[in-house]
Amino acid sequence: FITSSLTDAVVDETRATMACFLGANHGGEISLGANMTSLAFSLSRAFARLFQPGDEVLITQLDHEGNRGPWLALRERGIIVREVRLLPEGRLDYEDFESKINERTRLVAVGFSSNILGTVNDLKKIRDLSHQVGAWLLVDAVHGAPHFSLDVKALDCDFLLCSAYKFYGPHVGILYAREGLLDRLP
Repeated sequence: FITSSLTDAVVDETRATMACFLGANHGGEISLGANMTSLAFSLSRAFARLFQPGDEVLITQLDHEGNRGPWLALRERGIIVREVRLLPEGRLDYEDFESKINERTRLVAVGFSSNILGTVNDLKKIRDLSHQVGAWLLVDAVHGAPHFSLDVKALDCDFLLCSAYKFYGPHVGILYAREGLLDRLP
């Protein structure tokens, strides 16, 4: 149908535009959804089918509920969810981070920045720690995308989530997934 073709063209153009906005290779690395939280829950359900009991996910006390709830729900499947402490001055406790990440860590889900405190996390340090143990890095950039230029290749993250309405777009969630990763998820 003509309207189906037009809709497909709009979606393809949107994905290409978001790929450019996020520094992704192409629109095929971009998925759209109802909002960031819905996309995170979809990912967590896929990870739940991939991860084994005893595997670990690392989140932080600094993160928004949209980047905590989906991962905390994995506890019901025997996944261990560890939380990095927040220091009194509003920064992550990176010593605590280093003590909690280990060879069983499969995913590190962390915010780019805090919507409450304005804290910008040290994503280079977090990425390096994640890569050392072979964990995927997921960045919640909902509160970073409106204020910072994002480059998923420079961040070297595996997944990045944001919401277009935070930067004056429609109420839609955006997921970047490194090429081929979504194909590995059930």
